[in-house]
Amino acid sequence: MMQLTLLEVVQQYLDATSGFYVDSIFDNDEAQQVANVAERIYYEMVQEFPNLLFVQKDVTLDAVGDATKPNFLLIPSTVQNIKDSELYYNISETGDLQYKALKYCSPLEFMSITAQYSSKDTSVDVITGFDNQKLPVINDEWPSYFTSFDGKYIVTNAYNSEYDTTMQASKTRVLVTQMPSFLQQDEFLIPIPQHLSTTYLAMVLSECFNLIYQQPNAMLNQKARKLRIRMQQASQVLGSGGRAKPSYGKRNAVSRKSRR
Repeated sequence: MMQLTLLEVVQQYLDATSGFYVDSIFDNDEAQQVANVAERIYYEMVQEFPNLLFVQKDVTLDAVGDATKPNFLLIPSTVQNIKDSELYYNISETGDLQYKALKYCSPLEFMSITAQYSSKDTSVDVITGFDNQKLPVINDEWPSYFTSFDGKYIVTNAYNSEYDTTMQASKTRVLVTQMPSFLQQDEFLIPIPQHLSTTYLAMVLSECFNLIYQQPNAMLNQKARKLRIRMQQASQVLGSGGRAKPSYGKRNAVSRKSRR
């Protein structure tokens, strides 16, 4: 089965229940209810089978938009994890591309590194984080290390104020495992792999028959269960099931070096 649009999923349900034909998911309440079920089932599948449904993308991080936190970057909300905890930053001083690989370190290692910076040095700023903790940060060098204290923000040990008043999201590059967003739009192509479209549709229809039509379809429920079992088996072959927790780095990635 080819990938389906949200409108096509809604129309499949209405055809199966002899409902009113619609040209849009917003034509009536029933169509909107089906669209909402389709969205919920999608996110449930993503949570249960991340190895099958998450995609890898080369993306940039997001800007924090706070000048008082020049060494902070925001991890996009759709990111499940950063591949191998690798972050690249464009350090070109001529407008070209010259990516530098920043080394990930655990929060404890990061604190050990930055603890060697003195606030008496004019090249060191004291930055107050979102948790109100103070952190010494070099202000005249390109960053070399990064960490995340909360899985939401990336924190670097330095920023080069001569070129960047704050860390620039457009200069970052990371390979991430990402969850595609679901949009309530007629022509939205549901981001389910083609070979899983039949499973997804069966699960949506089964749920809609139970909740909206309120007449469970035994054959459809059985089909949805069988296809779900196949997904579980496929997930086990490709990797462990369940939602993977965000992983930002290798635990032994950084050696403790003092600033020269």
